[in-house]
Amino acid sequence: MKIDQAYRYIKRQIIDGVWKPETVINVNEVTEYLKMSRTPVHKALTKLSEEGFLSIIPQVGVFVKRPETEEVLERLLVCANLDALLTEHAAKKITDQELSQLFQTLTKMDNLEISEEEYANLNIEFHSIIYRAAKLSFTFNLANQLWDYLNYVGNPEMLFTRDRRKQSQAEHWLIYYCLKEGDTKLAKKLTEKHLMRIAESVSVKYQRMDSTEEVVNES
Repeated sequence: MKIDQAYRYIKRQIIDGVWKPETVINVNEVTEYLKMSRTPVHKALTKLSEEGFLSIIPQVGVFVKRPETEEVLERLLVCANLDALLTEHAAKKITDQELSQLFQTLTKMDNLEISEEEYANLNIEFHSIIYRAAKLSFTFNLANQLWDYLNYVGNPEMLFTRDRRKQSQAEHWLIYYCLKEGDTKLAKKLTEKHLMRIAESVSVKYQRMDSTEEVVNES
């Protein structure tokens, strides 16, 4: 569908940092580049606005949204709880093939020589395997949206330094063994703790940004 095409294109430009916060989106340029009418592009923009990536100001324009601390924290909290729910269900349904995929992904992530970005991509792969194993389609789609948002507001170089990566990996392996043993309660608890730690790291970043802005405004 053209709406999906426009949605994926615009979202990718934002997540990849091609369009920075507060950048004005030129709808005419987007429609011309994608060779489609304004209607599907406007629908895609509305959807991305609802997901927190854009601000649409009537009679003014469409802007890449600068993440606000309170909204970031709320969305990360929801993300942590959804991940925990999906992991709990995955522990009941995960197949040997999916466990094998998790093991292979984690083995790649153990390599400290890979870049932060490579680790971040493998991290997404790890959680995506769990999402699929849970077989909860609506929650799966919602969690994917929130992970995209997490990638937008987060920073792999900040989140996945070597020291943080070691802790992240220890938590991942514990989650893996809980899934392998079918321990639903512990798998859920560990995942929630894991995601809340990431959420805290991102929140610290935005709280510092807010403090810096306050100092600049006062001076």
